[in-house]
Amino acid sequence: MKTMNGLLALLLLLFGAGAARAANGQTVDLATALRAALAARPAAEAARQQAQAAQAAVGEARGGYLPQLSFSETFSATDEPAGSLFMTLNQQRLVLYPDAGPYNDPGTTRDYQTRFSLRQALFDPDVGYGLKKARKGAAAARATARWSAEQAVFDAFGAYLRVQQAAAARDWVESSLQEAREVVRLARERESAGVGLHADTLRARVRLAEAERHRLSAANDLRLAKRRLALAMGRDGGEIGIARPLTADDVATGRDLAPVPRADLRAARLQADTATLERRQAKARYLPRLGLQADYTWHDHQAPLGTEADSWQAGVGLHWDLFDGLRRERHIERAAAQARAARLQAEELRRGIDLQRQEAQLRAEEAQLQFASARQGRAEAEESHRLLMERYRAGLTDLSDLLAAQAALDRARYDAVAAESRMLLTRGNLRLQQGIFLQSMLPEQEDQQ
Repeated sequence: MKTMNGLLALLLLLFGAGAARAANGQTVDLATALRAALAARPAAEAARQQAQAAQAAVGEARGGYLPQLSFSETFSATDEPAGSLFMTLNQQRLVLYPDAGPYNDPGTTRDYQTRFSLRQALFDPDVGYGLKKARKGAAAARATARWSAEQAVFDAFGAYLRVQQAAAARDWVESSLQEAREVVRLARERESAGVGLHADTLRARVRLAEAERHRLSAANDLRLAKRRLALAMGRDGGEIGIARPLTADDVATGRDLAPVPRADLRAARLQADTATLERRQAKARYLPRLGLQADYTWHDHQAPLGTEADSWQAGVGLHWDLFDGLRRERHIERAAAQARAARLQAEELRRGIDLQRQEAQLRAEEAQLQFASARQGRAEAEESHRLLMERYRAGLTDLSDLLAAQAALDRARYDAVAAESRMLLTRGNLRLQQGIFLQSMLPEQEDQQ
């Protein structure tokens, strides 16, 4: 019975460990990783919330065209002669006395005032310009959110490639480790047979120890890459692997897609338009303001919301600042300088984007050539290592030649892995600089941005 319980406990332990490894070893394909980054990355979500806030500001500014209705309830108490007199007048309770005594020395008078007020702007340039600026700001915020989404998706793409590169590096390190173990075995056999030196065995063991250190570094690099992928997908901790490595066919050159103005450039130009509107609004401060005001009031000397007496008042008012201490002139100068600065910043960004696109194109072409060269170099290094291994087994070459070939093979493998990752990354970066990364990688998400 004890044996059966022990076996059951062991099975449960193994099952739990397997479940933990499965949970921690989650894998995703590229599309899933990009969608997760778009939906759950805090930076992208924050930009979308800013866009929603800017859109709400449009409705807030539009409210300046609508009437403003307010309610107030005020309680007052006084024994001041003038105040008491006017309170009783408003309450329609004025009593005429034959002498001035009650007027000069009144008792405490109380008043509850209930008022509804209506305000309506008839002509106010600030309202119109405020609405135009809010609309430009909302469009700029949407463009900024679009660019944040592009960057979040591209970051996830880069993190996916780093996992792919780290996994490939781990694989070639494992191959190098197996080859180093084989060299140690052959060196020992030759030493035992009396045809090899003990120094050769020691050198082979040093090479094996180096390969084992590389394996440890490669394992840590892979774990960190998986954690960075989880972070890029909006996860708070954990490790996420990739379902399959990407190839050149998964990330085409993008030459068939026409570049579009980048969203960050659109946002900068819209912000420059907003600054121009600010300058126009500053000039409009020379114009008068015209508005309508109406009030309906109840007074009662006993209770709030009382209707002992009521009255109304309505009128149209004109307000015109003829001189404000030259503040309008300085405001115009400041707004004009800010508008020029915003336009120049947008132009600076445009020039930088042009250079980034040219650089991305050149780097993509360069990476393609480097990948082809690195792949050919790896094939030649593998063949050279194979031939020297056979010669060493036959005792026709020294260990130093074999170790040199092994080192050259390791470098060739690393260069091939890094070159492939760089080629794919530069192709993705070319699409990002052309403003079509999200459009090309997640076309179904295009209409939702």
